[in-house]
Amino acid sequence: MTAPGPTRLSTRVLDRWQHFWFAEIPPHQFALLRIIFGLLGLTGLLGLTPISTFWSLDGLVPLSGATEPKTWLLSSNLGTTAGLIFFSGLMVCFVCMTAGCLTRVAVGACFLGSVFQSHWNPLPLSAGHQVVIAILFCLLWVECGEVWSFDARLQARRARLGGASIAPAAQPVWPLRLIRIQVALIYLSSGLWKLLFSPVWRDGSAMQLVLEQNVFTRLSVALSPVVDPFLTALTYFTLFWEIGFAALLLHRWTRRLTLLTGVALHLGMWISLEIGLFSWIMIASYLAFLQPEQVCNFFRVRRKGDSTTQTCKANERGFTPIIQT
Repeated sequence: MTAPGPTRLSTRVLDRWQHFWFAEIPPHQFALLRIIFGLLGLTGLLGLTPISTFWSLDGLVPLSGATEPKTWLLSSNLGTTAGLIFFSGLMVCFVCMTAGCLTRVAVGACFLGSVFQSHWNPLPLSAGHQVVIAILFCLLWVECGEVWSFDARLQARRARLGGASIAPAAQPVWPLRLIRIQVALIYLSSGLWKLLFSPVWRDGSAMQLVLEQNVFTRLSVALSPVVDPFLTALTYFTLFWEIGFAALLLHRWTRRLTLLTGVALHLGMWISLEIGLFSWIMIASYLAFLQPEQVCNFFRVRRKGDSTTQTCKANERGFTPIIQT
């Protein structure tokens, strides 16, 4: 007896929903994100030096409206010491996260430390810091130390001593989906804010005004009126690209073009504007838009003295590592 049409439809919808959020993928993409954002976190911390300027409570800007713990630290002449301890601890956490040493604990510590950093001294932080926090939150929910980590090496060594072999455990795809959605929302909210609340973006003069001011530009150069039409077109193109980013990702061909365009735009921003690590952080977040099996295959490792190669193929239940000759 055949089930009714609505029942079959609901079953297919449920299966698609389960596959979209809970399919298992190789851990390589999460490991790659862990390493790249660990390095970006370290670079960002090194950029906030000297410590006495950016981490001491009485550093670059006098403390105002301080909470009771900060006031107590200042009154006890511990503002600089506390800043040094916080900076050093966060550096150790990002080093451990990058190397994959106590990976899950390190990722959690980096997330909490980065959140606390926003309250410690938000003045030198850019929007890129908030993106790092969002990515770290998503990485909390997976084992991103299954490959390319000291944890994985230690686990493999223990298995060999016991006469066994282990394979990296597959991970759920939903944290990767969350990263993709977060990046799309960043661009959508940015584009809508510019369209609704910024007259210079609506009249096409935003790029020209930014490049002519010496607040953000790396090099103060007088612009020729000849480039005004190009800058106007670039302003509207950027606005369209940000608002349409999520929709353009729905098809394979427009997805590639959209991501390549994003890389070009962010590199252009980094070359022309002083915006810290924001451009590199956004480009690094594009790693989440790669296909998991392609990442696994690209970084596949051929065992010494073995003619087999580990590859990853997609099946109807998700992505599964397959050993092929």
